[in-house]
Amino acid sequence: MRFESWGFLLLLALVPILHRFWALRNRAARVQFPLSVPGNVAVGSPVRKLLLLRYAALGLVIAALARPQAEFRQTERRVDGIDIMLVMDVSASMNIEDLGDRARFDIARETMEGFVNGRSNDRIGFVIFSGEPLTLAPPTLDYGLVLKSIREARSGVLKDGTGIGDGLALAVNRLRNSKAKSRVIILLTDGDNNMGQVDPATAGELAAGYGIRVYTIAIGREGRVRLPIRHRGPFGKEIVTYQYFENALNPELLMQISDLTDAKFYRVTEAQTLERVFGEIDQLERSTAEAKERVRYDERFHWPLKWGLALLLLEQVLALGWWRLLA
Repeated sequence: MRFESWGFLLLLALVPILHRFWALRNRAARVQFPLSVPGNVAVGSPVRKLLLLRYAALGLVIAALARPQAEFRQTERRVDGIDIMLVMDVSASMNIEDLGDRARFDIARETMEGFVNGRSNDRIGFVIFSGEPLTLAPPTLDYGLVLKSIREARSGVLKDGTGIGDGLALAVNRLRNSKAKSRVIILLTDGDNNMGQVDPATAGELAAGYGIRVYTIAIGREGRVRLPIRHRGPFGKEIVTYQYFENALNPELLMQISDLTDAKFYRVTEAQTLERVFGEIDQLERSTAEAKERVRYDERFHWPLKWGLALLLLEQVLALGWWRLLA
């Protein structure tokens, strides 16, 4: 609480002067009118009560003139968010178990979930691709939707193959009209481009033209790897067999895309490495926030003014003689 026109509070100093004036006036009345109340009235007498009402009313009116105001502090926070598209390869080879005996797909999905949970104020979308791309979540602040899409992503729902260019081009299309200060694509794949309508390098140039940075991640080991093959046996029991083959990547292609867009390329052969990669990207791409405190004042003069006028009215009514009923 504060008083905008606090100088009016100095008028309270007039109350003792007015008290003296009213006391002298009351003494003069005592001489002229035999029925007047003596000047030395008792503290609890009706006349003293009328004076207290008058002083209280005068104090309230002066307080109203001083314009009491309630103070409210509000913090305005402006955030320059980032639009991020997560693009994940869901081809059959992502089921290869070569990262600590765990599938590439499972580790990639868990790491992306952690990345989303660590963000705030940024719109995030999610695209999967194999032989064809599919948007599971457009750029949104609804992180629950994004996390649900990541958890429900599966291999085998799309045409098999690895169309890196198509997946990247779809993500670029999702971000090209974005008004965010920064637009980022995180592309994770474990293979070489072997199908699709858009060449990966062309998609990279398209991203660079729109000012979108593309962080590329090559996940998995090269050389001899094992792919689990699951099928149902007698009585519905799941049987897992393994197929071994030589795995090959094309890191040069992914490096070219990241270089074109002024971003970084990462090579991941261990689960912990992937966590560190997303941690580094998380630090490189942070939103900027600007907080500004704004103070708002609401006028409260009407309350003391109303009560002051009400007390003055009451004092005048009682002064007409009704105060005798209170004696």
